[in-house]
Amino acid sequence: MKSIFFATTLLAFACNAKQRSNDATANNNLSEDTFHYAYTALYSSNITAPTNRLNAQKVLTVWKLFESNQIDAMKPYWADSVTYHDASGLNFHGPSSQLLDIARKDISELDSLRFDLITWQSEHVNDRNDDWVRIWARERRYSKNGKADTVLIQENWQIKNGRIIYFDQYKASLPK
Repeated sequence: MKSIFFATTLLAFACNAKQRSNDATANNNLSEDTFHYAYTALYSSNITAPTNRLNAQKVLTVWKLFESNQIDAMKPYWADSVTYHDASGLNFHGPSSQLLDIARKDISELDSLRFDLITWQSEHVNDRNDDWVRIWARERRYSKNGKADTVLIQENWQIKNGRIIYFDQYKASLPK
């Protein structure tokens, strides 16, 4: 009886080990994409994620500083020149100090602001050697006139040489 139990356990372990080996092989094959897709990406589809978590930490720190109205503390995270496209149609390219002035004005018009982060991801675009952080969240703005507004938000942040050089933003109203 003991030998049947031992043989069954050994067989189960061997099958399990074989399955883990096959899973590892399948995961290694993900890095070599040999599929033909119906579309070709305009920017790239050769992306590794997750990557440098320090980039996500920097971007999330900027989010927290903005949420808590600490605009001046954001300065070290930005490159000298920044590009920003927001969901309302603002297109900015210029010195980070001017972008921080825009942020300062935006937050000054609010009674409070709160972000509920849904998820974030740091990634590296291999064929372009670019680093990005993607964030999905719920933004709750409370204006000084008492009107509350909650939207879903998605942002893409590009990091170069440890500094933020670009970000864009997309918003959608919550379903009713």
